Amino acid sequence: MINCISYYPQQIDEMLFFQDNDIEKVPIMETYNNLVSKGKYNEASAYINQQEGIYGYFADFFNAIENRIYSLQDYLLTKEKINYFISSETEPSSTTEDIIWI
Repeated sequence: MINCISYYPQQIDEMLFFQDNDIEKVPIMETYNNLVSKGKYNEASAYINQQEGIYGYFADFFNAIENRIYSLQDYLLTKEKINYFISSETEPSSTTEDIIWI
């Protein structure tokens, strides 16, 4: 099961691990796909969430990605935009190495 909560920027989120399922997990995936094909989405979700060691693009995977994107966007909105270019007719009184005077 994937942790859908993002802790960024207080700490770095764990990497999302994804791989193909083992051949032994085929019956589980067939049962899941059968439930989905019949439109039994709630049952399919409950069934797959009870399984261990199953990988797939399920709701918790997408929710984790979405929450991480939102956390990053919220963090970036708090940052002040730095203008590295100064355009003026007079020479600036002080500059740093990061500032380009035009």
